[in-house]
Amino acid sequence: VAGSYDNEAVAIFALLLTFWTFVRSVKTGSMFWSCMTSLSYFYMVSAWGGYIFIINLLPLYVFTLIASGRYSNRLYVAYSTFYCLGTFLSMQITFVGFQPVYSGEHIAAFLVFALLQLYSFVLFLKANLSDISFNRLVFMVVA
Repeated sequence: VAGSYDNEAVAIFALLLTFWTFVRSVKTGSMFWSCMTSLSYFYMVSAWGGYIFIINLLPLYVFTLIASGRYSNRLYVAYSTFYCLGTFLSMQITFVGFQPVYSGEHIAAFLVFALLQLYSFVLFLKANLSDISFNRLVFMVVA
């Protein structure tokens, strides 16, 4: 029947809940809200196959924040916790299985996770090494 909603009503709520909890986790930097984001993502995965939209849109948001110079430790905590716990939870759903590991649909989330880890590590090194030591290290790695 045109215009009827079967599981989309539940999925739209889960979609908005996931976005809301993620924004809240980025604003607070709290692992609690990151875990709530993962749980609402798990709810979304179990309710609707369109969960791919979330797992591609959140990394796009995180990448945009990094590219625009808005990186913070709160963003690191929010996305890293969400990605690890959310991926683990989504793999518990039967029709998802190991798709987050080998599917091309999930590659953006993994690449942004890896980029976030690398960027955070570089910032850590830059903060704890002298400028000369850091420049030497960069030269050795690049060359």
